[in-house]
Amino acid sequence: MDALITIFNPGILFFILGFGAAMVRSNLCIPESVVKFLTLYLMLSIGFKGGVSLFHSPLPGDGYVVIAIILAMSAFVPVYTFLLFRRSLGPVDAAAIGATYGSNSTLTYITAAGFLTSMNVSFGGYMTVALVVMETPAILFAIVMAQMAVGGGQQNRSTHAIIRGAFTDGTLLLLVGSMGVGFVLTALDSEDTPLASFISGDMFTGMLIFFLLYMGTVVGQKVRTMEKFPLPLVVFALVAPMFHAGIAIGLSVLFGFSRGDALLLTVLCASASYIVAPAILRDALPEANPARFLTMSLAITFPLNIVFGIPLFWWLLGIVL
Repeated sequence: MDALITIFNPGILFFILGFGAAMVRSNLCIPESVVKFLTLYLMLSIGFKGGVSLFHSPLPGDGYVVIAIILAMSAFVPVYTFLLFRRSLGPVDAAAIGATYGSNSTLTYITAAGFLTSMNVSFGGYMTVALVVMETPAILFAIVMAQMAVGGGQQNRSTHAIIRGAFTDGTLLLLVGSMGVGFVLTALDSEDTPLASFISGDMFTGMLIFFLLYMGTVVGQKVRTMEKFPLPLVVFALVAPMFHAGIAIGLSVLFGFSRGDALLLTVLCASASYIVAPAILRDALPEANPARFLTMSLAITFPLNIVFGIPLFWWLLGIVL
């Protein structure tokens, strides 16, 4: 029943609507300027609410364990992915795929958090901290591996420049900054401001649904061009998220996390970046082919998690926890 509720969540249905529109070659189009606004709004909103929650429930023991798991996965995923694809794709593309799958999808996290909120299931504010922490370590780790493998050629940027670029990415900076604002305003007893109304309630749900509609059209367009996409990459994009999710679910059982925290941890581990990672990789590893790693994360793993993954993970967690 929980799985059906998730699948028939309005956001999921509008994602499917957008996907279907693209597949039938509809002229449905959302302007890029609107998409940019939606992206920034969602980053601001989830960051602010995370800061408020973090003030009310500072990092407990579970929070430190979650962050430790996130950091471990951020190292494990790029390494095994790099070793798996290094010979067949080359070190640069192998590293790019590792960076993409070692990072996470903020929109998948937001969708899962919205689902928990609609079900009145609580989760710790530290999960937003985990979201932020997981965003860049895998990317940096993979870039360093690629540079070492190709001999650190002159075309590669310095490690300092890569790190600076990673931590000054606009969407990540807004996410972290708004979390700080939410924390400070709550500490000053000022969180009940017009800003709080702007980023909560029905407006947030509407923005999320609109963005999922757009993402459905983008995914549909990608899928239409995948006829000759390498089969091993398709298999990895389908299997790796389930493998990573299995690890997260097992650790959630081991450490006794709440069902809400366990779902968000599982989603973080099972998702792949298609915003922050590609933006950083475009400059740090210009030799990498975005048609591979971006298609895998956006056209395969993202819809897999949104439509099937979240309900499946929620159902499994209900059995084991």
